[in-house]
Amino acid sequence: MSGGNVSPRQKMINMMYLVLTALLALNVSAEILRAFHLVEVSMEKAGLNIDKKNTDILKSIDSYVTNNPSDEKGKNAQVQAAKCNNTAKAALTYLGNLKTLLVDGVDKDGKPNAKFSGRKEGKEDGEIEDASNMEKHANLFIIQGKGAELKTNINKWRTEMISVLSPDLQKLIKSDLNTDVSKGSTQTWESELFEHSPLAAVITLLTKTENDVKNTEAQVLDELKKDLTKVNIVVDQFEAKVIPNKGTYIIAGGKYEADIFLAASSSRSTFELSVNGANVNVESGIGKYSVSASGQGEKKYKGVITQKQIDGTDKKYEFEGEYFVTQPLAVVSATKMNVIYRAIPNPISVSVPGFDASQVMVSTSVGSLSPAGQNGMYNIMVQPTDVNKTLKINVSVKSDGATKQMGEMEFRLKNIPKPNPQLGSIEASGETDPAKIKGGNAVFTILKDFAFEGIKYDVKSFKIIYQPVTGPAQFEFVNAGNLVPPRMRAFLQNVRKGDKVIVIDIKAQGPQGLVPISTPVVAICR
Repeated sequence: MSGGNVSPRQKMINMMYLVLTALLALNVSAEILRAFHLVEVSMEKAGLNIDKKNTDILKSIDSYVTNNPSDEKGKNAQVQAAKCNNTAKAALTYLGNLKTLLVDGVDKDGKPNAKFSGRKEGKEDGEIEDASNMEKHANLFIIQGKGAELKTNINKWRTEMISVLSPDLQKLIKSDLNTDVSKGSTQTWESELFEHSPLAAVITLLTKTENDVKNTEAQVLDELKKDLTKVNIVVDQFEAKVIPNKGTYIIAGGKYEADIFLAASSSRSTFELSVNGANVNVESGIGKYSVSASGQGEKKYKGVITQKQIDGTDKKYEFEGEYFVTQPLAVVSATKMNVIYRAIPNPISVSVPGFDASQVMVSTSVGSLSPAGQNGMYNIMVQPTDVNKTLKINVSVKSDGATKQMGEMEFRLKNIPKPNPQLGSIEASGETDPAKIKGGNAVFTILKDFAFEGIKYDVKSFKIIYQPVTGPAQFEFVNAGNLVPPRMRAFLQNVRKGDKVIVIDIKAQGPQGLVPISTPVVAICR
């Protein structure tokens, strides 16, 4: 009540002004000054609504006294409401004169200059001509002491308005009329707010203070009226709200659009809230909706706010909302291994966070692309005869009736590596057991450590040579298949230490056709 307790909203506002002040001390841009003006205009419009509400409550109390002349409670409420209203009027007059003095200047008698307008085109709601000035108000508030005077008045206004209530009711008032400095700050209140701020920011702050006066009056008048009419509708919270029109996930080249407005709420408002049929907790007049995100893509929800009216009936307010769910995404690319192999289907996966798979389009600069069953999965096939060294995968999305480019990635084109030959179970040249040589009835090829499974090369022909330690070499050609001829198998059954068996000129049929295997197998009996 007394200003020692700062509301979270006020803390946020104080922090906003501190951050903006720090930025503005470096460079006050026209856009920032324009933003202050827009906030000022918005606050003035909100203030008019509070004025109307306060006027209506005063009239309601007067009407109650007229209709109930013998009710002493009504008469007391009328007297106290008038006291509160008089304090608010005096405060608003003081703040209004202070704003006029800062914007329009003073005449030779030191009074606000009524003949000159410090706003563009002379309009009351126009931008301030000298919006970036930081000296005029600093001199007034700091050197001339007007800031200390304003601080004293703010605390006095708050105390006088709230004091018309009983002690129990005073505890219910949450007034933003306070002069607390930021936690840890070594500056005075007036220095923190006025010393390094542009004139546009100071005028906006004074406009906010006017609304704080009106809002404090509104709370007090409402408490006075409650005992008479049993009505409890207090707008005591104001907050800037940003509502994105098309979500917060915007691709490059697109537009971010949002509705920005000043929202009013009541911390003591009681209403029921449900979303998708489930009840939602309401704290200080604000529904706290929370849901665990699952799946992927756009998620929509609907809800209803049910407010109890003065006559006991319920009024329902329906609303809709949406949000986007994306899977946790970490992109790791092995830049030296972005390879597409010719002659075999190369599987790839493509997705764009924030977009459904049906909106994503994929194309390739070389070869052909076909879906691979699941959403976002594709196979790329490049013919063995294609001489291109690279291909590019292009990704785009359909959004808002237009096709938008999302990016591309380049891959190198390579042939499938040639397989390694083996005789029976002998996979490498060198000394080997006689039993393995004797068991070498066929020639095979294997692809070791290749990323793709199921890729086979069938041996179609080879030359095998048997070189005993003494005597001439024996060899045969195999024109078809991979089996060692019977005559050569007979030689192999008689191998002795130092004998050699050599397999050369191997040709194998694979995905890229008939390929020669240049690596021989040289088995030496030990």
